[in-house]
This record gives sequence, structure tokens and C-alpha cells, in this order.
Amino acid sequence: MNSLAAPDPSLPPSSRRVRDMSTLELGRAGEDLAAAHLRARGWQVIERNLRLRHGELDIVALDRTTLVFLEVKTRRSFVTGVPQAAVTPTKLRRLRRLAGEYLMERSTPHRDVRIDVVAVHAQLDGAFWLEHLEGVS
Repeated sequence: MNSLAAPDPSLPPSSRRVRDMSTLELGRAGEDLAAAHLRARGWQVIERNLRLRHGELDIVALDRTTLVFLEVKTRRSFVTGVPQAAVTPTKLRRLRRLAGEYLMERSTPHRDVRIDVVAVHAQLDGAFWLEHLEGVS
């Protein structure tokens, strides 16, 4: 399922214009918006920016009984393509490996496992659009 969300006033506002944000700040703002989006849908965010031995998971969340590993990609320009295009087959393999590593190290109760991508489109006027792509792997 894909969902496209218009800017939501309940989401945390950016204190700076998008064009003035560093790449790190823009990524953090995108992850904050993605986490707020998940909570608004009733999901439980379990972990954020989790460093594992072989990389980092942006968000780990529970969608009812499904443990979801989310990769968040934020872009302010489409010059290099839409944000979700950055999740290549190589990146998906890495995410599957990280999900396996997480499952071996933690015992979060779940029935199913899924990998999602949240693409955040940051417009130069400060508006953010979010697209949630479920079950990409």
C-alpha cells in the first residue's frame, strides 16, 4: 500500500527553511516526520537510528503484530531522482541482512516481518510530503 500525505499541522514543524538545512538536518527532519506519521497511524515506534554491527536501521516499528523495518529517504530536489529510488537492490539486501541481525539480537514480539520505505519530499518553501511504500522487499 502506498500513501501520500499532505503537510500535517500536527507534525513537528521545521525551524529552518529547507534550503538552509544541512543534509544531516534534512535527514533528521525527514525521520522525525516519518516517526510522527507512523505514530499517527497507531504504530508503535520501537527503535530509531539503531546502530548494529553491519549498519543502521532508521526506524523499527510495530504495525499491530507486524515488525516493520523502515528506511527513510529525504530529498529536497528530484535532480538525482525521487527519494525512494535511492533504495536500490543492493540497499534492500543490506536492509534484509540488518533485519536478520536485529531479529537474532532482540526478541520483540511479532508474527510477521516487513521492510517499508518512507520517501519524504522536502519542498523549498518548507512543506514536506511523505510517501509510505509498504512491503518493498
